[in-house]
Amino acid sequence: MGVQPMNNDRIYYSHDAEIHAMRKMTKVIALCLLVGLGIGAVLALLFAPSSAKEVRDDLTKAVRQGWNRGREAIEPMVKRVGKEFGEMQKNVEEHLK
Repeated sequence: MGVQPMNNDRIYYSHDAEIHAMRKMTKVIALCLLVGLGIGAVLALLFAPSSAKEVRDDLTKAVRQGWNRGREAIEPMVKRVGKEFGEMQKNVEEHLK
């Protein structure tokens, strides 16, 4: 007796019922994923060859580096959007005169 494939041929009596069932399934999948990630993180910390302080220090360093890289990547875009907004504001003011 082998494993039977999951039967997805369900009959829904309304579109709302189908969407409700899909949302419920998505929530269950997301919850299982988060629980699995949490268990994996705890096991990784328990069996890590380095001390907890070293892990925290490494994690802090990685987060700071990621934050700095993200900020460096976003700054030029923010400046460009600000400049374009200023130009657009001038154009609107000129057209309103």
